[in-house]
Amino acid sequence: MARIKSILFILMLCVFQYAAAQGVERQKANLPVITEPVTVLEKATGWVLQDNGVWLKGSNYIPNSNAEMNRSGDPEVKLGKHNFEKMELREVMIQGEQYMVLLIFTEGGKFEFETLRQEWKSSDDVHYYVFKATMLKELMPDTIKPNITRVINLDVFCADKIIDYDKNTYIQKVANHILKNSASGLKNKTTLLMPIQLSGGQGAKVVRFRFIEIYNKRSIFNRYFDPDALPVLLSKYYYEVSYGDFILFTRTVPIYEDLIANPKTFLDFFKRGIAKFHRMEYQQAIYDFEKAIESAPLEKTFLIYAYMGSCYHELEDYFNALNSFDKAVENKPQGNEFIADWAKAVYNRGITRYQTRDNKGACADWNQAAIYGVAEADKLVKRHCRKY
Repeated sequence: MARIKSILFILMLCVFQYAAAQGVERQKANLPVITEPVTVLEKATGWVLQDNGVWLKGSNYIPNSNAEMNRSGDPEVKLGKHNFEKMELREVMIQGEQYMVLLIFTEGGKFEFETLRQEWKSSDDVHYYVFKATMLKELMPDTIKPNITRVINLDVFCADKIIDYDKNTYIQKVANHILKNSASGLKNKTTLLMPIQLSGGQGAKVVRFRFIEIYNKRSIFNRYFDPDALPVLLSKYYYEVSYGDFILFTRTVPIYEDLIANPKTFLDFFKRGIAKFHRMEYQQAIYDFEKAIESAPLEKTFLIYAYMGSCYHELEDYFNALNSFDKAVENKPQGNEFIADWAKAVYNRGITRYQTRDNKGACADWNQAAIYGVAEADKLVKRHCRKY
């Protein structure tokens, strides 16, 4: 859980850095901020029932059903029905609601001369699917009957495939797509179905699943939910992972809605405050952050004060915003893990100082943030701090 916690913190600091910056620059809409990976699945066994009646397995790929083709050595055939290097789940907030981004990194490619099947050129591709975080609970509920196939419609918000993706820009492309769909309100053309089954009796439990990307029309995908069709969906090919690995991948993500009703711990209040912040319920977020501090007064983390500062800033209560940012800056983290995010809190304090016409103080903060690598701070220094 420590990894999930730290990733969540990094996400939120990135978000409110830009939110606060709007007081100085309002030139373009902010892209949704997608987190670093929250959970990762790196290993699964793919199984297929070949046309010769023999089951064949592959590591991180589902082989083709044609036995003769599987022996051919053809590079396209080697990709199988589906393959992946890894699968990631990342978080993103869309209009105040928590969504997940499923990224499936795959090996692809094509022949330059398709008819002759010559000059194969491989590519590193990524498929992405954005859906509501609450759907994760549907994949593997707390109570589920074994050996029964179910189908879950993730009802994706947006999805696409990036061929030969650039590691430096692909997340931005996903964010652009989210922003476009959010602005247009259009329904995505496709959705993602997941047939899934918990298998195993008294022994080791495994989860079997596969992906079906299909047109997002009920008249088209409804046939997969027919009770007569369900037993067939995983009868010929699927991925298989241990029950524990599947739970770690899908159920360790903190779902904000689960935290709303009855928060008890520092982390519970803190996460609910984050959810309220993204819903622009700033006063309620401040209440939760204060409750978090009350529940663990020795928890001297700069993050919670940085959040409070951003909330007060959005409420235009700059006096309390500065008090909160001061506490955030004073509680500088000892290690390097969060130093870049602490620098963003310094940057945000500069934004608030600028709003109060303390240009000298703002420039001092932006200069310090720029030293720690906050690119936006360096831009503001060049634009507003020539006198200081």
